[in-house]
Amino acid sequence: MRSEQSTTFEGTESDLEDVITVVEVAEAVGARPSLVARLVRTGILDVVRTEAGEPLLQRRAVLRLRRMQRLRRDLGVNFAGACVIVDLVEQLDGLGRELSALRAAQTPATRRRH
Repeated sequence: MRSEQSTTFEGTESDLEDVITVVEVAEAVGARPSLVARLVRTGILDVVRTEAGEPLLQRRAVLRLRRMQRLRRDLGVNFAGACVIVDLVEQLDGLGRELSALRAAQTPATRRRH
């Protein structure tokens, strides 16, 4: 099984917000820079622009793009569809975390009533 992490992009939440170039993202996921640039142009990947106008992406774009590549490879989904799927999975994960936090904040007496 191939490792998905030729370049490590794990770390703290703030690490994932660090910015890198289109070329660095492409190298990290094994894609051509032109593909990453096209995904930026179509709005599938979000960019942060520098004062010089250079498009930069947050490191989390590497993780998103890897997930999209897996969906394309395994299920034949196009990038637009993969983007929607990844967005929905991230929303579900967030809602699951919220629900867990709410349950953890309940008192034992409150839990018994539900």
